[in-house]
Amino acid sequence: MLKKLRNKMLWFNMALISIIVLGAFTFIYILNATQIENEIQSLVSQESNLLAAAPLDEEEVRQSLADPEYPMILTVINSTSDVREIGLVVSDQVDVEIQSDDEGVDESELYAALVDTATTQGAVPNEVKLNDRYWRYSLFLVASFSHYSINNESMGMYSTSINSYEPYYQVMFFDVTDYKTSLRNLRNTLLLIGVLALASIYIASFYVANRALRPVELAWRKQKEFVSNASHELKTPLAIIQVNAEVLAGSPEETLESQMKWLKNIQLGSERMDELVNSLLLLTKFESAEQEMVRSLIDASQVVQSVYQSMEAIALEKGIHYQEQIAKQVHLESNEQALRQLTMILVDNALKYTPAGETVKVALIERQRKTVLQVSNSGCLIPEEKIPYVFDRFYRGDPSRNHQDGGYGLGLAIAKAITEMLEAQISLTVDQDGVNHFEVSFH
Repeated sequence: MLKKLRNKMLWFNMALISIIVLGAFTFIYILNATQIENEIQSLVSQESNLLAAAPLDEEEVRQSLADPEYPMILTVINSTSDVREIGLVVSDQVDVEIQSDDEGVDESELYAALVDTATTQGAVPNEVKLNDRYWRYSLFLVASFSHYSINNESMGMYSTSINSYEPYYQVMFFDVTDYKTSLRNLRNTLLLIGVLALASIYIASFYVANRALRPVELAWRKQKEFVSNASHELKTPLAIIQVNAEVLAGSPEETLESQMKWLKNIQLGSERMDELVNSLLLLTKFESAEQEMVRSLIDASQVVQSVYQSMEAIALEKGIHYQEQIAKQVHLESNEQALRQLTMILVDNALKYTPAGETVKVALIERQRKTVLQVSNSGCLIPEEKIPYVFDRFYRGDPSRNHQDGGYGLGLAIAKAITEMLEAQISLTVDQDGVNHFEVSFH
């Protein structure tokens, strides 16, 4: 179930991020494409202003190229140079005279490509492709013209002029290859960045999803363990009650006095089940996030001292050396009932597992501007590998102990829940002498 939840979170996260990335990259691409198109249109507009003529539309271009009525001047504008190469198309023989200083540009090929593209209605309006270069063209009909001359007398090769009394067509070829290449490179870069970003985000999301579900997985596992352990613990008193009740039911002729043994066993089982249920309810109460702890300024010394004194009889009965080091007039902003219960649990736990002749010490001291409640016991060393688990529910260091002596393993779990509600920290350390120190540190 958790794996399915993780996968749902992962794919939802990836879908959301993919949409955002795709939208952002599309916006960037469209913005740059629009800017490039505006720059190209700006070049066309500049030439249009110089000629004082508006470009012909596509239909007029096709008609003019198919049957040119006037002479036509070809002007090539490179994107890498300010040099313009001029060619002339004579109206009666649709030929282009080679009149360019740039051998890399052949106006006759450009004109042939222009005619072919315009007459066949190419996919990209006003654009031709020749020798892997892209040319944007505009056709102008110049109605008034005083005199136009193309010559290169310094080279002594040609000299051409147009009659100043008739209109003529002006074809402007703009080399837009660099613009196209720039836009294509941007698209490829965005695609590459998008793929790498999504791959990185997938890996990061997978890692974060696992990290995010780790507490859920831990809580789920603990819940299953809790239900299993609680069911197991309840089986014993229920079995006692059931078996003894069956014995009583099987001997209806016996007197009540003769059946007291079975009744006492039933009572014992009921008491143990009541103890377990109360402990579970108490643990649930303190672990509830909705539970609020009412705090006030209390005399912690008096609370701990009263708990210490109430447990003296038990220590004396078990033959344990019972000591205290409780500082006077220690005040805390806390809850008196919770502090009393916390101290009771820790002292009871120490007395329960300490053998006769050993020592249990209860201390309340001030250390580094903190109030520390410490309960120590000797003679029952807790192995280092078991220390991380002592505050888990239903954990018992010695499973062989019976419930009457060792409890249900809920005491320290309740103590931890209480310290969390009091915003304190509880810890266990074992010193070199084998003495266990349970410490609760209050800020």
